[in-house]
Amino acid sequence: MKVLKSYSKGIREATLRPKMIFILWLINFIFGSVIYFLFSGLLADVLGKSKIAEGLLKKFDFNVLFELLAHNGSTIQTIFSVALILIFLYFLVSIFLYGGILFSLAHSHKSGDVESKKPRFAQVFFQGAGKFFGRFFRLSIYSLILWIVFIVINILLNLVGNVLTASGANEQVAFYLIWIRIAIGLFLVFLIKMILDYTRIKIVTEDSRLVFLSFLKIIRFVFQKFGKTLALYYLLVVTGVILFGIFWALNSMIPSHTLFNILIVFIIGQLFIASRGWIKVAFQAAQLKYYSSE
Repeated sequence: MKVLKSYSKGIREATLRPKMIFILWLINFIFGSVIYFLFSGLLADVLGKSKIAEGLLKKFDFNVLFELLAHNGSTIQTIFSVALILIFLYFLVSIFLYGGILFSLAHSHKSGDVESKKPRFAQVFFQGAGKFFGRFFRLSIYSLILWIVFIVINILLNLVGNVLTASGANEQVAFYLIWIRIAIGLFLVFLIKMILDYTRIKIVTEDSRLVFLSFLKIIRFVFQKFGKTLALYYLLVVTGVILFGIFWALNSMIPSHTLFNILIVFIIGQLFIASRGWIKVAFQAAQLKYYSSE
């Protein structure tokens, strides 16, 4: 029952926070716009004036690709460099946003009144974002321990797979092992992300500066409550998958042959981005509710 109550609480909290969803949408929209205009301009320099690129688009050929790289190496290097910078900036902004989301949720959770906090939303949100940025950044560094374990497990699975399939000779066994490895990989990724979610929640609710200690305690907490924490997390994952399916179906039903249809597709895309923000808030709110009830 705690899992279902926490899930419904998370959905309700996310639905009651349009300002928070708007901020998350706006950040994604800004990054998306920068990426689109910047990369479309850079790619136009590479592709728009090149017969080589035209040949590559019609039929993929490594010789054509290498020739394209040789003629436009500096521009392509710029594209990759800018991409890395933008990815790192988005990573930092995501850490910043987590602090605002959780501090706002925890702040209203303590008061027991969501509505009364709306006039001071920006103050509470950005106060939390700035206050916990450093701690959450350190947590991201500590999380490398888990990601290294993830890599080691995948290497071991690869070695086991090579033995079972005779280095790929047994194609039928290899096919099933690929799907097993994908399932194990997704399970481990979700598990690590869940541990980090609860660690951030612990840091915010207890205003703890002992990030590594909180990290270790949450690992123990997650495994002590393994079934319930996983059940709640996967309920939210399924909700996100359903949302994705709905937007994908809507988008695929509309042909983009007219300007009006393109506008509709664009609006659907922005609603999808907003829904990602909504599910992100729902994750944090639901897990905060569950953690606080234990």
